[in-house]
Amino acid sequence: MSTSNVSFNLSTPTNPLKTILYSGVVSGLLDATAGVIVYFIFKGLNPIQVLQFIASGVFGPEAFTGGLLMAFVGLILHFIIAFAFAAGFFLVYPLIPLLAKNIWITGLLYGLFIWGFMNYLVLPNSSITPSPKDIVSVIEAIWHMALVGLPIAVITQGYYSKK
Repeated sequence: MSTSNVSFNLSTPTNPLKTILYSGVVSGLLDATAGVIVYFIFKGLNPIQVLQFIASGVFGPEAFTGGLLMAFVGLILHFIIAFAFAAGFFLVYPLIPLLAKNIWITGLLYGLFIWGFMNYLVLPNSSITPSPKDIVSVIEAIWHMALVGLPIAVITQGYYSKK
């Protein structure tokens, strides 16, 4: 009887593009998972409806009648946004030494920035009708801090600490 050890290499990539992709995928997956769970619990939406909601930012209410195609478009848009925020942080990180002082606080604040940017700049200028701020907004802010900003910051710091 033989045993094998299976290990996963979760270390930060040593290539800038791979690092951005890695932090974008991690933060995008965590964000999408949190969104699906929270919007199911508080709004009764299923995962397809959540993704159609994202697509409705570009396509308006028609996205909700677009079936799986619009859900797929919403997924693509979601990850484009995640990669953009990952790339933005990656590019700014070496220019502002203060960001490296406490990566935990930096990551949490970056997540709050992402939530604010999306809620107060992007969504009001999209085809989405803004919803009133409620308990879901507070939960969104918290998950963006912990599950979006923090992973991006930690993964980015991992890349730069290897240099």
